[in-house]
Amino acid sequence: MRKKFVVYFHKLNLAADPFSSYGDKRSVYHDLFRKGIARGHEMYLASGKENSLGNFSFANTFRYNGTSFEPQAEIIQADAVYDRSGGTSFPTEALSRKTLNNRVFKLLCNNKNATKKLLHDFMPKNYVVMSSEELQDRLLEFDTTALAVLKPSKGMCGKGVIIDTPANLASAAIETGVEYALQEFVDTSRGIPGITDTHHDLRIIIVNGEVLLVHVRTPKAGSLLANVAQGGSIREVLLENIPAFIMEAVQKIQKIVDTTFDFPLYSIDFGIQNGDTAFVFELNDQIGFPSDTMTASSAFVEGILDSLELRATL
Repeated sequence: MRKKFVVYFHKLNLAADPFSSYGDKRSVYHDLFRKGIARGHEMYLASGKENSLGNFSFANTFRYNGTSFEPQAEIIQADAVYDRSGGTSFPTEALSRKTLNNRVFKLLCNNKNATKKLLHDFMPKNYVVMSSEELQDRLLEFDTTALAVLKPSKGMCGKGVIIDTPANLASAAIETGVEYALQEFVDTSRGIPGITDTHHDLRIIIVNGEVLLVHVRTPKAGSLLANVAQGGSIREVLLENIPAFIMEAVQKIQKIVDTTFDFPLYSIDFGIQNGDTAFVFELNDQIGFPSDTMTASSAFVEGILDSLELRATL
C-alpha cells in the first residue's frame, strides 16, 4: 500500500537540490528517495523546525519526483518519519513508533551514563561525576599508572573529552551543573585482528535488526580520539572480516536494544582491548550516511526503507 514517508531535517534547507553539498554522500541520499518511489511510496523532504507542525504533519515539504524535489503547497501527514534533525527535541511524542528513531532512544544515546546503566556488562568501569570533589574521590578507584577518561555525559564528536592520568585529571575543571562520565581507559593500541593494528573505534551500524554497515575509525597522529570531527580517518570493513567474539557481543547487545526500543537505527561503537576483548564506548542514534564508494551503502538504504515500511503499519 502506498505510504507517505518524510525525511526530516531540523535546519531549514530550501535549495533546489538540498544534498548538492554532501559530496560522495549525495547520491546515496538520492538513492533513498528513488528506491522509496520504486517501492510504490511517496517520498518527501521536510526541513526547519517551524515546518514540523506536530502529530507528524509537515508544511513546506518537497516531494521527490524521481530526479528532483518539487515544493508542495499542502500540509503533508506522514505515515512514517526518518528523523535527521540531529537533536532530541523531535519527535515530541516520546514513544512514537512511527519515527526512526523515537525520542526515548535518542535521549538514551545522548547520555553516556544512562547507556552505561543499560549496557553495564559490555562497558568499561564508569562513574557519574558532578563536582570536583566527586571527581577526586572517584579517581581513587583507578590505577594511578593507567589512563582514565573524563567527558561530558551528554556530548558528541569527541568534544570535551580528556584522556590523562588520574593525577592530572584530578585538577580538571568541572562545570557546575554538568554531569560527567569518568571511565576506565580502553587501550586499543593492539588493534583488531585482520582489521587494524592501531588505536581505533569500530562502528557497527544496525538497521531494523540487521548489521548492515561497519567501519573503523583511527585517530590522527599524536591523538587518541578517533572521531572524524577530531581529525580521525574512516574506512569500511566487510562483515565477513569482523572477528566472531565481536559479533557475539553485538548479538547480545541487540537483544537488549532492539526489543527495548523498537528496532531503531543505531551504531554500537567498540574499542577492542588486547586484541580480544570488546568494550562498548557508546551507542549512537545519529548515523551519518555512507559514501557512494562503500559497498554496503545500498543495503543501508534498503534497511531504512524496510524500517519505515514497518513503522507505517504500526
